[in-house]
Amino acid sequence: MIHRSSLALAAALTLTASACSHPAPTAVAATPVELATASAPGSRAIYRGPGTVAAAHTYRIGFEVPGRVTHVAYDVGDRVRAGAVLATIDTGDYGAQYRAAAARAAAADAAMTKARIGARPQERLAADDAVAGARAQLERALAAQRLADQNRQRYDALFASGDIAGAQHDGIVASDRDAHAAVDAARAQLASAQASAALVHIGTRAEDLHAAEADAQSAQANAELAAVTLRKTAIVAPADAYVEERDLEPGNAAQPGTVAFVLTDAGEPEVRIAVPEADAAQLTPGTEARIIETGRTRTGHVARIEPAADPAAHTALVRVRVPGWHARPGTIVDVALGTRHDLGTAAVPIGSIVTAPDGTTSVSVYDARTQTTNRRTVRVLESDGDRALVSGVLPGTRIVAAGAHLVVPGAAVTVVGVR
Repeated sequence: MIHRSSLALAAALTLTASACSHPAPTAVAATPVELATASAPGSRAIYRGPGTVAAAHTYRIGFEVPGRVTHVAYDVGDRVRAGAVLATIDTGDYGAQYRAAAARAAAADAAMTKARIGARPQERLAADDAVAGARAQLERALAAQRLADQNRQRYDALFASGDIAGAQHDGIVASDRDAHAAVDAARAQLASAQASAALVHIGTRAEDLHAAEADAQSAQANAELAAVTLRKTAIVAPADAYVEERDLEPGNAAQPGTVAFVLTDAGEPEVRIAVPEADAAQLTPGTEARIIETGRTRTGHVARIEPAADPAAHTALVRVRVPGWHARPGTIVDVALGTRHDLGTAAVPIGSIVTAPDGTTSVSVYDARTQTTNRRTVRVLESDGDRALVSGVLPGTRIVAAGAHLVVPGAAVTVVGVR
């Protein structure tokens, strides 16, 4: 619906134009205008402009051990889950190395356990039995020795009296020596049995136990290393991601350090904005950011401001994160960063601004007392297409909203409408 004041202004402009085409010889008619009041600007963004959605992380991954590629599971454009196996190489040699290391670790662990536990109960019982047998043998030898000593004493007396022959006496002496030798042997056997039993009961020596433990630890470390190496025969996705590049085919010879896949994080992305240095200086991590995409506004925050600005463009890279938002990398969005409250500014209708040939902009300020206008130079800070934020006039100022391009500073105007 057309406002009545606008119709009146249009009619007045027509009459004025007609009067201009047939000028009256007496006086110049007042220019019809429509007025508006400059309003308070409220707040605006510290910076507003385009931003590019980018993955928060980019992963360049490949094999860490050499081998022949046996399987490739994903291609460019595929989405992969964290932990998904992207490709594998032949595991033959690495599997054998792991099994050998695991067997060696098991044997070393068993030896360490044996050293810690010591002899089994049956071995301890056998050692005790050996000591008891040696002691019984010694007792028999001692009994035989006593009997031999008694016989020798008796035969010594008989030999001295001439009742027995020397040969018979010599046999008794030899038997007595044999009995003493048997006692010495039985004592040695008992000492040996006791020493063996002591070792069985005491257990493994400390130095032998430490050696067994060290050997078990070394074997276990080698087994763990072999297991890690075996796991490296597969490339695993580090996170939910998209496959951006793939440089691998089955049958290829994989080399450590060569990039096989380039993945971009499928989690919450970040928005990257090139912000002029002057505006970036007013931002800090945590500053509110508004992302406008397909008519919907989402709120996030500044996550990081790169310390090194672009020396050529005089811009700094600002990274914005929006919790819970997912967008495909490469999407272009509109971004508003922070909030600034401008002093000495006002919001005016876009039609009130007149641009001179030299590029300066101005508005016509209405003087109700004289019913004239005067030109006020302003600087346009931003515009949304209907209203503009300008500096140079204050809120509450009455300005010409329609017909500003016709008025002459100081000339009379006729108000035909007020917005």
